[in-house]
Amino acid sequence: MNETSLTVESTQNVVKSTNVLPIKNALLIASNPLYCGQLDGNGKIISLDPNGESTTKQPGWLHLDFASQETIDWINSTDILPELVKEELIKPNQIAKEVRFDRGILVILKGVNITPNSLPDPIVNFRFYITDNLIISARHQRIDAVGLLKDRLDKGIGPVDVADWLIQISEIISDQLNLSFDNVHNKIVKLEDEAVNQRTFSYKEIGRVRKQLILLRRLLSPQRDIFVRISTERISWIDDNDRQHLHDISNQQNHYISDIDSCLLRLGSLMEQINGLLAESTNKRIYLMTLVTLIFMPITFLTSLLGVNLAGIPFSEEYWGFGAFIGLIAVVCLGSIIWLKSKKWM
Repeated sequence: MNETSLTVESTQNVVKSTNVLPIKNALLIASNPLYCGQLDGNGKIISLDPNGESTTKQPGWLHLDFASQETIDWINSTDILPELVKEELIKPNQIAKEVRFDRGILVILKGVNITPNSLPDPIVNFRFYITDNLIISARHQRIDAVGLLKDRLDKGIGPVDVADWLIQISEIISDQLNLSFDNVHNKIVKLEDEAVNQRTFSYKEIGRVRKQLILLRRLLSPQRDIFVRISTERISWIDDNDRQHLHDISNQQNHYISDIDSCLLRLGSLMEQINGLLAESTNKRIYLMTLVTLIFMPITFLTSLLGVNLAGIPFSEEYWGFGAFIGLIAVVCLGSIIWLKSKKWM
């Protein structure tokens, strides 16, 4: 699992772009995208017309896969993208960041795919460059969030413009992270129940859950700051309503970060509780062994003192000799038990 330290980067000065309106669709199709289309303004996506253009009313969306050398060659050669965007899109491992350009932004986020065990593994990079008439998203690994957004568009409930696309993809990525946290939280509840009610526990499982919580926090924290920064950017195609949506996403991230911190404290408390249960169990075993030792110590003393064996029992020549010796041992055992109870040690 890639656990590269995540930080937030943002340019203080606007980076100048060379994009010129409008953009010929034929130039976009040449990128060999995984899929592409234009937002129709009503929540659907329509096919790119090779003879048409991507406009602010019907912006184009390209989703690229860097497994294709043709796509990489297109990025390196196209005049549509600023040089900095080309570099950032192609790099395989990136930190979470947001870079402002004159007409748009480059955003790199970390996301997760929900695995069969419902835990956040692996981490995937998702980066996109977005202007008023163009969205270019790219991946080095499959990311479920893009497929979920495409499903919305296919059903006619997807984004209507570039700002709405930004908000919806941010919500989906955040929801995937939050779903991962909910699943990890359920595991914590189960671990607590097992430790308290069933007195069973696994240090390995607790350590694994703690690792997942720390990873989620490292994902959520920088991206919360990215959403705050985007919501404060003065970009022509992001209005106040869009900024409020982005701010709400950031607040939701902050809420989950607080919940993660609380869960980490609960795991620490659970570990202390488990250590206490282990100490209690160990003490009980030692206590029991001590009692057994105290009971059998005088018996051992008698047998050693009298040199008892099958042929050497005192009064062995008498018929009552063996019974008398067994009775003596029973009296000593009973006396030891009475004495231990009188001391409240039993």
